[in-house]
Amino acid sequence: MKTLKVATFNVNGINTRLSNLKQWLEREQPDIVCLQELKAQDKDFPARELEAAGYGSLHLGQASWNGVAILARDSEPLLIQKGLPGEEKDIQSRYLEAAAHGLIVACLYLPNGNPQPGPKFEYKLRWYEHLIEHAKTLQSSDHPVVLAGDFNVVPTDMDIYNSRSWLKNALLQPESRECFERLLGQGWLDSLRHLYPEERVYTFWDYFRGHWQSNSGLRIDHLLLNPVLAPRLQEAGVDAWVRGEEHASDHAPTWIRIAESPKKPKKNAKKTDVAPLASKSHPNLEEYNRKRDFEATPEPSGAKKTKFAVNHKAKAPAALQFCIQKHDASRLHYDFRLELDGTLKSWAVPKGPSLDPQVKRLAMHVEDHPIDYATFEGSIPEGHYGAGDVIVWDRGVWKPLSDPAEAYSQGRLKFELQGEKLSGLWNLVKGHSEGKQKPWFLIKHQDDFARPESEYDVVKELPDSVLSERTIIAKTHGGKAAAPKPVETVPAAKKKTGNTQLTGAQAAEMPDSIKPELATLVESAPGGDWRYEIKFDGYRIMARIDAGKVQLFTRNGHDWTHKLPRQAEAIAGLALESAWLDGEMVVANDEGVPDFQALQNAFEVGRSGNIVYYLFDLPYLNGMDLREVPLQQRRAALSQLLERSEDDILRFSEDFGEEPDALLNSACQMKMEGLIGKRVGSSYTSRRSGDWIKLKCKRRQEFIVVGYSEPKGARSKFGALLLGLHDADSGELRYAGKVGTGFNEATLNTIFDQLVPLEMKKAAVVNPPTGFEAKGVHWLKPVLLAEVAFAEITKEGSVRHAVFHGMRNDKPAKAITEERPAPPIAEKKQTPSKPPVKTPLDNQAPEVKTAASKTTGKIRLTHPERVIDPVSGSSKRDLADYYIGVSDWLLPELANRPVALVRAPEGIAGELFFQKNADRLAIPGIETMGKEYTGHPVMLINNIEALVGAVQMSTIELHTWNAVSKDLERPDRFILDLDPDPVLPWKSMVEATQLTLTVLDELGLKSFLKTSGGKGIHLVVPLTPKDDWEAVKSFSHAIVKHIAKLLPDRFSAVSGPKNRVGRIFIDYLRNGLGATTACAYGVRTREGLPVSVPIFREELLEIKGANVWNIQNIHERLGQLDKDPWADLNKTRQTITAEMRRRVGLK
Repeated sequence: MKTLKVATFNVNGINTRLSNLKQWLEREQPDIVCLQELKAQDKDFPARELEAAGYGSLHLGQASWNGVAILARDSEPLLIQKGLPGEEKDIQSRYLEAAAHGLIVACLYLPNGNPQPGPKFEYKLRWYEHLIEHAKTLQSSDHPVVLAGDFNVVPTDMDIYNSRSWLKNALLQPESRECFERLLGQGWLDSLRHLYPEERVYTFWDYFRGHWQSNSGLRIDHLLLNPVLAPRLQEAGVDAWVRGEEHASDHAPTWIRIAESPKKPKKNAKKTDVAPLASKSHPNLEEYNRKRDFEATPEPSGAKKTKFAVNHKAKAPAALQFCIQKHDASRLHYDFRLELDGTLKSWAVPKGPSLDPQVKRLAMHVEDHPIDYATFEGSIPEGHYGAGDVIVWDRGVWKPLSDPAEAYSQGRLKFELQGEKLSGLWNLVKGHSEGKQKPWFLIKHQDDFARPESEYDVVKELPDSVLSERTIIAKTHGGKAAAPKPVETVPAAKKKTGNTQLTGAQAAEMPDSIKPELATLVESAPGGDWRYEIKFDGYRIMARIDAGKVQLFTRNGHDWTHKLPRQAEAIAGLALESAWLDGEMVVANDEGVPDFQALQNAFEVGRSGNIVYYLFDLPYLNGMDLREVPLQQRRAALSQLLERSEDDILRFSEDFGEEPDALLNSACQMKMEGLIGKRVGSSYTSRRSGDWIKLKCKRRQEFIVVGYSEPKGARSKFGALLLGLHDADSGELRYAGKVGTGFNEATLNTIFDQLVPLEMKKAAVVNPPTGFEAKGVHWLKPVLLAEVAFAEITKEGSVRHAVFHGMRNDKPAKAITEERPAPPIAEKKQTPSKPPVKTPLDNQAPEVKTAASKTTGKIRLTHPERVIDPVSGSSKRDLADYYIGVSDWLLPELANRPVALVRAPEGIAGELFFQKNADRLAIPGIETMGKEYTGHPVMLINNIEALVGAVQMSTIELHTWNAVSKDLERPDRFILDLDPDPVLPWKSMVEATQLTLTVLDELGLKSFLKTSGGKGIHLVVPLTPKDDWEAVKSFSHAIVKHIAKLLPDRFSAVSGPKNRVGRIFIDYLRNGLGATTACAYGVRTREGLPVSVPIFREELLEIKGANVWNIQNIHERLGQLDKDPWADLNKTRQTITAEMRRRVGLK
């Protein structure tokens, strides 16, 4: 039977998204298309381009947010009506009615209605009333009619990912929903919901907070059918793949497929009879359903027609959903799931994924799961299939590199993952077992995201859920996590010692108002002990809580609670009796960077629920004034409070102790505004203070808008904004130049509407421009503020290279003067009359002292007393002292050898970061080399300054390449790492080392030993640089296979715990280009901070383990040595000969 495909698509700017639109039209071939939000006038509508694509068109344009159009494939739609009857005076282009392919098509774009309550919401409801009235006529027509468009209403909570996040939004208000229900009550059929009565299908995903990636969407685009057309409905769906394209609209095309000619009506059937959707599940879910009792298990039922409505499949590879669930069933394992053809293809991976390309993880193919399973977390009851706890360990999107269905059927899937934990290229390959159930293998592809298993085990290092605070604790270790300790406030008169007490807190009445502390602009970071935070590009907001009532105030005391209802609700959720919180409202752009224009847009379109509230200070709490409490204690108390919050829109503004120059460089590279520095130990002062400073990537401040110029060329509304500043001395308002870049079509229209009512004949500035510069200028009453970035202000007082960033309304115009960097801020010295407050974090950072024979310059450690190993109590200062003390032994090993770092910002018990390349956080003293070998600059540590700089950046481990910088193409050593089954006694390791030494001796290769600092031994074989990496790695691999073949009961040549049970794996993988090994005299991130130490052969029988030396006792050993065990290593000259290769089985 022939069918027609009818679609609606809010294109969000037809000229901006024209390539996306044409791509979709070509792939999906819809017969009729209703477009909304053209953002283009009729003269700019791309009719010719659409005609070339095979579509005739009608359009009702508008330059701002509105505009609608109807397209018809291979024909011209016939106009019936422009504008909604009853709204003839409406200047907004929102309704277009036409005939196409035998249908009457009404294309509509309902008003958004935000903010509500208010005139925009009233306009929305009025528009709905006129639509309902006109729809009566269309509904009763003898012709088939479809109402299609963006209705800007979420009909029910089934149509939104989380209604709590949008409770105050006009899209969810009872009045909006009631209007939609009244439409349906006339006899209109909601096509998508009719076919999918229990399925969460979305058509819109906003640009905030990764909502597209997490499938956190809304259904606001609808196709309603009158009783004549309803019986012809065949299919409905959403072409969700369009939303995943580059520069995509935040909507996806929503469509129906109808029979081209009407079906014969049933006898005695009403006009609205439509065949209901069969409750049969997807055929691939039969096994899933058979194994489960959905009356007892909380798992999603496969009886739904899950996701048939969402078309992710396109003619070219497109992003699809993936998830990995950690499942503590009879055995803990990981379920790897890929969305494909309407279900989640699933594999059970016993050990979980590995980032090591040399590790093949067994993946047993299991039954398909419904798409809804991707977000399932919970506990499957005992006695039921898969009983145990389930969390979502990772999720995101996957991109197949070829046709996914074909690759899946052939058993060779290659794809890219973009998850919260896993990234890069992966392979999923079916094995060749003769058994009934052929195993698959999940293998990481070699790329920038690959890491050796021995250096980083991702499943161990990142054990928790990415959706919630849940984790899975092994059943044998049951128990609950300890609750966070309560914040204790202590009056100054009753101070006690203890880290949880707040020194200097004063009992006080709740202040009616607290003015925020403001930062002083400086040109460079001062000396002393400072902590640095990101400078957010947002609105400064103070939150006041009194008897549970929350109010949100701008920095000038304006009450914005009504503008930020969800944020106020989140603050109320902290359940505080009384408090003042200080923070900033922020919206991130698609790159995750705070964006002031996006923040303004969120207010303008009534989506303030997406604004994140970053909190950074706590001047008052529960009857106690904390303004005299040292900075770090106030922030620690605030951090504890926020641990109670389950709402992701409340976030703690983290601080950093790294070198400010490096931090600022990083922030600027990430296109952030800059840094805020706060002096450690400082109090909270309601004024601009030298204790808070701001370092900016580019000068940026507010200017008063004093006029605008006429537009030129294709620009509409205005050409540039003329700016002004008050003179700091005289108070006069002076001309400060103009800004003409940084605007888009939407901001031009929005700003212009604000300018026109403020026009006046004379300039408000005392020195207006003259001559050519004054031509076509419209002067304005000086009340509006624009935030502008610029290179400098000239001697004449005009900005250079200005870029517009947004309008501000949180500051008074009379207060705007030029922000000039303050003179350098001196370090504060404590006076005898006011002794310094001592807390664990505010000791002044010391200058690291080195041996008299070494000159390192001034290197400062922030938080030197921070404990990095709870077992030994060793601190950051202890680690720096260790590395300085062994530098005579360590630096020759590091000299000119590329290095990788293992960083532990939270100590060895926290998350570890493996850094192979020079990234954005530069380390003082470290040298870098080019990208030609790895695609990224590599690092060199050649002096004590770099060594201690690495410690300052939380480095613990140092790993080195097997080549030096002057000849990186040819290694000067290879390493055999003996890695035992942990259950083996040390005696087995000694014997294995002796056997391996014997093989190397017989080959004629001299080798040197060192302990790993863990459980094994490293054998280092020096080489005269001659062979390339592949030749050396192949030779070392051949040695390992040769040994394993000679003694298979003792050795394994294959990595992975299951392959070394009762045996020792000889790791040769460290011998490839870019691979690294823990450095001699380098510290390991293990309890006690053990050290990897070179030893003589004779010592092998004497030592009791590979971790016998640590940073506390290593100096005793070094002091007893008469000779360096590796004294001859760099003097050894030997190469791999043809005879050696032959003896280990190489040709």
